[in-house]
Amino acid sequence: MSNPNNPSIDADNTNTENTIANASPLTWIQYKGDTNIGKVREANEDAYLVEPWKDNPEALLVVVADGMGGHRGGKEAADISIATFRELLDRPFPETDSAQYELLLKQFYTADEKIRDQASQSFKLMDMGTTIVAAIFTPDYYIYLHAGDCRFYHIRNGEPVRISQDHSVVQVLIELGKITEADVPTHPMRSVVNSSLGGRNANGQFTVSPQWNDDEHPAYPYESGDIFLLCSDGLHGEVPRDRILEISQQHAKDPDLLTQNLIDTALENGGKDNITLVILGGKSDLAD
Repeated sequence: MSNPNNPSIDADNTNTENTIANASPLTWIQYKGDTNIGKVREANEDAYLVEPWKDNPEALLVVVADGMGGHRGGKEAADISIATFRELLDRPFPETDSAQYELLLKQFYTADEKIRDQASQSFKLMDMGTTIVAAIFTPDYYIYLHAGDCRFYHIRNGEPVRISQDHSVVQVLIELGKITEADVPTHPMRSVVNSSLGGRNANGQFTVSPQWNDDEHPAYPYESGDIFLLCSDGLHGEVPRDRILEISQQHAKDPDLLTQNLIDTALENGGKDNITLVILGGKSDLAD
């Protein structure tokens, strides 16, 4: 666990079954990070990071990574991705939202290259990879990107403003109308992703969303009272979307109860994977 006097949370959770990191001393935003090994896994292969830019405390970097490829490989891939994204904090924070988006996007490819390079050094690591969601928060807007099925939620009054769409086989089947959301928890391919950093047969080609183009500039404003959740599939794979929204509404003013209730619900529903989440909101929105 990080130093409580340091406004950062960084958890790779090597031997930690359940770690809760308290809110930061930043004046404009409060956040909570939480992780649990779950009921089935022998190790926690998730990792997360919450830390402000060194030259701009009104810019916050948040990352959740869910490693895959065996105990050693999954953890190493997640750790590499977190370390790679942390490097951004040593650079000047870009002045424009488009430059911030580009900075975040490029780091996905840098992390992928580092993971693939490390995987090539050992037969035991050859399939290692990670799914990931990363976001930049400022007092006025946020930018997020993801690869795989780590998920981003923007919640207002218990209703979804924005939820990222997984890069997964079951998401494709949902979009094709072949299955419904209710079918996902029991679908035999529910854990198969079609985008990740590294991973089996990795070749540097993967999907990162959302894209910045003429139709959409994904620097999204938000309002006082809005809550944000970044999580691994160990949470949203066990807790249905409507239940996540319901719990978020019930405990919107108590981040400790919110994080603990989400993890408890995932465990009650099976806890088959590592469970990691970061919750954020304005100082007036998440108050102890």
